[in-house]
Amino acid sequence: MSLYRFARTSALLAFAGKYRLKIFYMLAAIAFALVTAWLYTDVAAYLQVHFPQWALLALLVKTVAVYGALFFLLWQVKPSEWRGRPEPELQLDSTAPPSKLDEIAQKETLSKRKDTILHR
Repeated sequence: MSLYRFARTSALLAFAGKYRLKIFYMLAAIAFALVTAWLYTDVAAYLQVHFPQWALLALLVKTVAVYGALFFLLWQVKPSEWRGRPEPELQLDSTAPPSKLDEIAQKETLSKRKDTILHR
């Protein structure tokens, strides 16, 4: 395997790992649309032969049903993932006890050294 192919594969895997849920939603929506289109072709062929006056109405009903079901699928699976949520580590909790890192940062010698470095 060449270095380029390795880098490309690694980048694709990292991208897929980061956006795994959104990619899954998109693939589910595409699969849903393809299956319903495939099923409708059978219904449309039957209606065209036996009841041609109902073909247009069936197409309209199918369109409303498919888009309604697709909207429901995307809304129901996990809507909180599509909205921007704050990162848990960025939320400040005032009732939490100070951590060891906070205690070390408050030490006098560390504060003096930090101040001397910052004010050079």
